[in-house]
Amino acid sequence: TLPCGFILKELCIVYPNDEFNHYLFQKPDWLLSEVARKTIRYTTQHLNNLSYEDGDVPLSQLPAILEKVKDITVYTYGDAAVKLLQKCLPTTLIENVQDQGYKMPDKLPDPDCY
Repeated sequence: TLPCGFILKELCIVYPNDEFNHYLFQKPDWLLSEVARKTIRYTTQHLNNLSYEDGDVPLSQLPAILEKVKDITVYTYGDAAVKLLQKCLPTTLIENVQDQGYKMPDKLPDPDCY
């Protein structure tokens, strides 16, 4: 999470029939502080290899994308993601899988896989 807030970069929606939609969002139009830019560089280099400059889906399309899942339970990882999704989907049940005992690995085996 950045000091200025949570920036959604990637979203994957997996449906019960194993179909999925994957979205890589464009950078927002916000001006970022130097601290925020350092956080982004660290995340890119050490966690997910997603460049802040990458993405083909405008972030403005997020409400329309989330409209597809508003009537089902949404599972996500982390408090920041839960807060963002609850703000976008106020009547949807959002479950943090951390509360169910799921943990992220310390390092992903191949951050270049999609």
